[in-house]
Amino acid sequence: MQFLTYELAQEIVGRTMKILNQNINVMNEEGVIIGSGERDRIDQLHTGALLVLEKGESMEIDDASAAEMKGARPGINLPILFNDQVVGVIGITGEPEQIRNYARLVKMAAELVLEQSFLLERVQWKQRLQSEIVNQLIAEGDLNEESIKQRAGFLGMDVGCPRFAIVMEKMDDAQITTQGLIGAVQYEIGRNDLIGVSYNEEIVVLKAAGSKWGLNHFLERLQKISSENVRMGIGRVANQLNQLKASFSQAKNAIMVGSKLDPDRNCFPYEKYQLEIMLSKVIREEDKSAFSYYDNLLDQGRKGELIDTLEAYIREGGELNKIAESLFIHRNTLRYRLDKIAELTGKDPRDAKDLMELYMAKLQRDLS
Repeated sequence: MQFLTYELAQEIVGRTMKILNQNINVMNEEGVIIGSGERDRIDQLHTGALLVLEKGESMEIDDASAAEMKGARPGINLPILFNDQVVGVIGITGEPEQIRNYARLVKMAAELVLEQSFLLERVQWKQRLQSEIVNQLIAEGDLNEESIKQRAGFLGMDVGCPRFAIVMEKMDDAQITTQGLIGAVQYEIGRNDLIGVSYNEEIVVLKAAGSKWGLNHFLERLQKISSENVRMGIGRVANQLNQLKASFSQAKNAIMVGSKLDPDRNCFPYEKYQLEIMLSKVIREEDKSAFSYYDNLLDQGRKGELIDTLEAYIREGGELNKIAESLFIHRNTLRYRLDKIAELTGKDPRDAKDLMELYMAKLQRDLS
């Protein structure tokens, strides 16, 4: 495995030259200079580095020794270790007496940069693998469960446990980047949760089902992170892998319907909007002219009065006292308004079937 690349070597050079105002060279496992403060030395063979690689020990080169070594100048060369393995050499140009006290510090800085790079690469690899698994689980079509379980095993995850989909969609004016949002969400998810980015740039969390308290706490944390930048839909728990695509679809539909019915909210659980989502599917297949009677409620002199009354009637489950109190009107006024709705639409809210049709007509207008 190649640990040191040209890009990483040059990053080590840049960081370590800030520690010591001397030229720094980084050589790979073949003794070739792949990073240097003197760019014209890149790709030259460094004989001193070959000796360090062979012995695994630091080596000082004075003027006399440098004259006998190809590509070498006076300085100190130290092995770069990773997991107790020599993976390269770092060289400090200068008189050994003057730079000896800084040699270990420079070596430590180089190894820290290498370790950070390796850890970052592992994090990015895990992110890519999780994202691939997530997209396979939410995609339409056949599901290769054995392949997914095997790949999740590389991450140490039990992918088969009950879980549900959380979909996060960035708003057009969001101030946070997708990668920034993923980074913030990753601090909150559990070790058995999957996170990925869909092909439509949505962030999808397939969260392992747990306690009600734990879920509420998690959602509160996500809402604080997302704030006004993101809309969030939550699907129902899927007990089987092949049910996760349905949970994902439910979360998407919850965002679509919930954001129109409650535009001031940013979290939309499917269970809260299940009826409206089901009715919206019926409405889409229905001739829109079938609900034209609803427009008659908008043509009154006091705009919105009858609409507000109908909404209150639905919200309070037909309890007249509560409806009158919420609208700050007398019960007789409420009865008059309900009669007026029935007269204008041909649908009486006090009749269960008519009320359902009025609600569908209202949804058709709200969702259009």
